[in-house]
Amino acid sequence: MATRHVDIIRALLRREVGTIRKPDGSNLRVALAFPNTYYVGMSNLGFQVVYRIFNEIPGTLCERVFLPEQRDFEDLRRTTSSLVTMESQSPLREFDVLAFSVSYELDYFNIPRILSLGRISELANDRGEEEPLIIAGGPAVTFNPEPLAPFVDVFVIGEGEEVIPEVVSVLRDGGERLHLLERLAQIQGIYVPRFYEPKYKRDGMIERVSVTADVPMPVRRRWVRDLDKYNPGNPIRTPDTEFSNMAIVEIARGCGRRCRFCVAGHVYLPPRKRSASSVLRCLEETPRAERVGLLGASVFDHSEFMDICNSLLQHRRLFSVSSVRLDLLTEEIAEMLHRGGQQTITVAPEAGTERLRQIIGKPLTDQQIFEGMSAAWNGGLRRIKMYFMVGLPTETEEDVKSIAQLARTIASSFRWERLVVSVSCFVPKPWTPFQWVPMEKERELSSKLAMIRRELKAEKNVRLTAESAREAVVQGTLARGDRRLHSVIGAVASGSRSWKNSISEAGLSVEFYAYRAREREEVFPWDHIDQGIAKSHLLAECDSALQAPDKERRKPSGSTT
Repeated sequence: MATRHVDIIRALLRREVGTIRKPDGSNLRVALAFPNTYYVGMSNLGFQVVYRIFNEIPGTLCERVFLPEQRDFEDLRRTTSSLVTMESQSPLREFDVLAFSVSYELDYFNIPRILSLGRISELANDRGEEEPLIIAGGPAVTFNPEPLAPFVDVFVIGEGEEVIPEVVSVLRDGGERLHLLERLAQIQGIYVPRFYEPKYKRDGMIERVSVTADVPMPVRRRWVRDLDKYNPGNPIRTPDTEFSNMAIVEIARGCGRRCRFCVAGHVYLPPRKRSASSVLRCLEETPRAERVGLLGASVFDHSEFMDICNSLLQHRRLFSVSSVRLDLLTEEIAEMLHRGGQQTITVAPEAGTERLRQIIGKPLTDQQIFEGMSAAWNGGLRRIKMYFMVGLPTETEEDVKSIAQLARTIASSFRWERLVVSVSCFVPKPWTPFQWVPMEKERELSSKLAMIRRELKAEKNVRLTAESAREAVVQGTLARGDRRLHSVIGAVASGSRSWKNSISEAGLSVEFYAYRAREREEVFPWDHIDQGIAKSHLLAECDSALQAPDKERRKPSGSTT
């Protein structure tokens, strides 16, 4: 056992409040892994909710495991020691199940790393009966599980609150791995990739996906109809997270706005809310925290939002919200957020011009943006963070420069204590109308980010943060990738090859996965998953966006035609 790594784990545990400790002797032992560091994983509410769900099931023990920090990672890789869990510092091979909660595509590389450090066979087909069953769930694999399919025995597609107890019930009965997988595959929301076989055409596209056993086709997403049945908060609080010592509560799930770039606005339908009484009861039942974080894709759409905030104020509890819709922000709401202790509000215009915002399905006008900013200022809020994207479909040079112009105007109109402009690169995602469009090339994305930097260089009151274009392209490749990418993920994870060399040696290309426009009738790697959305509807939305009136169609930046 790596002594330094264990010492760090024990130090982290001492600073936690709410750690779940159950006596050993459970008939099902689960190691729940977040494929990133402790700081990132413990900042994720979904990961903590799954941890509680497993532990609330009688006879089931769930412990957490994270990717070690770099020094400990290298130490473990050089030795024969195994990666261990937090609560009991037990090796991963001693557990019946190793379950991954996967939120981000760039964390895919950490899954084979954790398997390797746990001395577990990386590929599902190589795993023996004595090794843990590997399960993966979370947003990223719900959207498209295929790049990870060769590593994973079982995927949870959709939301986990109801499906996890059903999976536990099957696993408790025991039996040989193949028999368990056949039974698990019958549960709605469970995808066992070994029973689904893609066939590729000569051009690399998928011809069809066939089933090799008596399993459902397609695999239907699982979703929770009544959120009030489940505790919406984080059981563990620690200072070693982004939300230090904050009680985080999900008050709503899903978003009815359906912005054309946003996968969460399409996959987490229908929009649902927790009642104010359920939210407040959860907070009463958990140890008091310094602050309360209200989480949701669009918290202002919650019909009882003001009631929740007023109740928190009456009980002298500080609170903040995850994001703010400028078209719904009033001076009254801003004042309430200020009284609740919120210091920074996060807003997402996404694009610099009304034309482009209309195309991407976020029809905020410039007037609405400035009215929202004025309401924030008049309500006492003094710090703003604004999110934008570059590389959006039909984007022009004017659109890019308008991001900087909008930021300059907002900075000069109000005396903000802090104005942060965060710019990311647009990544086309599955299950959105833009799943057919090509991603902009890394060179063009870098050029646009540099343009914004130049435009804002002289603005001392604006702080600019920008995403790496290179990492965005890797994310874009994985987001719409298929099973053939598993060898690339494995090679990069092992450290034996770079991303560029790995994808080339596998006979694959970024051009195929990221930069290529999809055919209208193309079979996508995720088409055998049923998210409850008609593909024809998404295509119609894509056509509607790209077939803008002539007066709105302009020459894209960087275009030579």
